[in-house]
Amino acid sequence: MVCTRFQKFAAAAGMAAVLALNGAAARAAFRLDVRPGYGVTGIKWLSDYNPNLRGTDYDTAVYVMEGKKPGATALILAGTHPREIGGVLTAEVLLENAEVEQGKLFVIPCLNAAGMSVPDALGQVPHQLPFESRQGKRWLYYGDRRIPLKKGESDPEHFVHPLGYVHKDGSEWRNVNRNYPGVADGTPAQMVTFGVMELIRREKPGSCLDMHEATAPEEVFDPRDGKKHPGGSLSYSLVTHPKYLEPCIEMILELEERGVSLKPEQSVPGFRGISHYEIGEGTPCVPFLSETPNPAMNAHAVGADPLRDARHPLEERVGITAEVLRVWFEKFPELTGAPLAVNGLPSKKQIEAQGVGAWLQ
Repeated sequence: MVCTRFQKFAAAAGMAAVLALNGAAARAAFRLDVRPGYGVTGIKWLSDYNPNLRGTDYDTAVYVMEGKKPGATALILAGTHPREIGGVLTAEVLLENAEVEQGKLFVIPCLNAAGMSVPDALGQVPHQLPFESRQGKRWLYYGDRRIPLKKGESDPEHFVHPLGYVHKDGSEWRNVNRNYPGVADGTPAQMVTFGVMELIRREKPGSCLDMHEATAPEEVFDPRDGKKHPGGSLSYSLVTHPKYLEPCIEMILELEERGVSLKPEQSVPGFRGISHYEIGEGTPCVPFLSETPNPAMNAHAVGADPLRDARHPLEERVGITAEVLRVWFEKFPELTGAPLAVNGLPSKKQIEAQGVGAWLQ
């Protein structure tokens, strides 16, 4: 039997998973279904940057895409909040289609692997969603925002960040994006974020993009209480640390030329634990965070479809995030002083015309 390149790569990735989990507990950690294309040149693990993650439910794959020519290095994060599927699928489209000509990418498509292993706590969307790809049916996982509690654990009334900021919602100790810059041997969320920060310190990416989704902006009627409830205000935005607001606005102006309208946002100084603030404060890496609207994330949006909503279909959201990536890649000479050339990532128009599945194996 002749093995395709993908089958060989998948077998190698599976062997890497076995080796990475050698000596671990019998319950294996969740692994996202990524089918690497020719552009993926290696697979590492977040535990390579924080060994305390090795063999746990919190370790996750780090894909490397390295070009033949030297250039800038970048870090892409998705799945920080596993129900924010627009970012996760954009990362998969990148990994399965793009090739780096110059520079190097580190891509983590499922940063919160433990959160992806359980259903969304809102209970409105099934854990697995079927969709058609180039090779037939695939399953998209729709996980929970936070790292799940272990048996016997409970949330405190408040979460006090190690740097002193008090989050009124105690469950935020399980929110990966409230726990930067992390603690090597701390809570699960702190170990994950420490791994990201250590990757940044060692690999020295000039810039990073954390791909998220937010509650859709529209008012929602909830038949359970007969009331209308407000939508969110963060979707359709590009967020950065205050000292990088100018390049953020420049990216937004370029996106506007391509038919993508986003608003600039900046970190709130003193609100500790967010990726773009802590990365901007603690490293030379230029941080960005993108937000597209997910109609199923409003707790009052009964029956909302995160794939086929007429106002915010998945194709539009993945297309927007892909276009953000394309503009970001082009801005690297200005952001970091070194070029980053990436080929093969489809545009928003291509994704909307052909569907997300047309760009996945």
